[in-house]
Amino acid sequence: MRHLRYFIAVAEELHFRRAAERLHMSQPPLSQQIRALERELGVSLLERNRRRVELTPAGASFLESARGVLEAADRAAETARRVAAGQVGSLSIGFVGSATISPRLPAILRDFRERYPDVELTLRELQTTEQLEALAAGRIDVGVIRGPLAPSELAAGLEFVVIQREQLTVAMPDQHPLTSKPSVRAADLRGEAFVILRRREAPGLFASLASVMGPAGGLPENVLEVAEMQTILGLVASGFGVSLVPASVGESERPGVAFRPLADPSPEIELAIAWRRAARSSVRDAFLRVAAPDHPAGPSL
Repeated sequence: MRHLRYFIAVAEELHFRRAAERLHMSQPPLSQQIRALERELGVSLLERNRRRVELTPAGASFLESARGVLEAADRAAETARRVAAGQVGSLSIGFVGSATISPRLPAILRDFRERYPDVELTLRELQTTEQLEALAAGRIDVGVIRGPLAPSELAAGLEFVVIQREQLTVAMPDQHPLTSKPSVRAADLRGEAFVILRRREAPGLFASLASVMGPAGGLPENVLEVAEMQTILGLVASGFGVSLVPASVGESERPGVAFRPLADPSPEIELAIAWRRAARSSVRDAFLRVAAPDHPAGPSL
């Protein structure tokens, strides 16, 4: 590559001294490098005398090809730098449905797309346990999951960082008698039918439900388990029961659903980024820099 750059400078200047000045070197080493290139190629590229330097027909042909090679090398180097910086490539992201209701994940995705417009994003809505399995199998690069997770649920080889913590809030039909209260106690919900996410697929939310309702008389007996947060809200609006949902869900307007703060102490619901420790990806690391620029080392859940 150095020989090509030397030759192009001489071919464009048709003057060894000017070419040497352009290359910030002395003239004798430049002349030696051009002679070495000609010996390697086995052809004469330049006609030299004391008055002028001219390209031979072989030199003119070689000049065009040399320019193309250097341009291709520069493009390759720029592409390599962009790949190393996570600016190009693809990223597969799993996410729980409730994360799209919270403003945190939409803001992260918007910021990432603005900063890395050439990265191809693939989004897959998956429950927390499905994401942990997909991460372990390498089917997704990043997961956006709900916690907290029990130690037994933490998949080996995964890293986690919490990006949002929030309290639980009560979701109920907007005609429910408890809507007259500014906040609702767990004891007020005793005997109510509950609509919740399937406990296997959302273990963190189910553990929080158990933590809240246990001291108030135990887990509810009438429980309808569904797959999506939007389904919960739809069934609550239809009068099928009440639910405990992340506070950010309560910030959205949903016809037929009223939200009230939970008066009892409750564990925090976490929204977290998960990824496979052993997998190397510049694009994933760029996403982490946007989502959690100060993320701690090691598991956070």
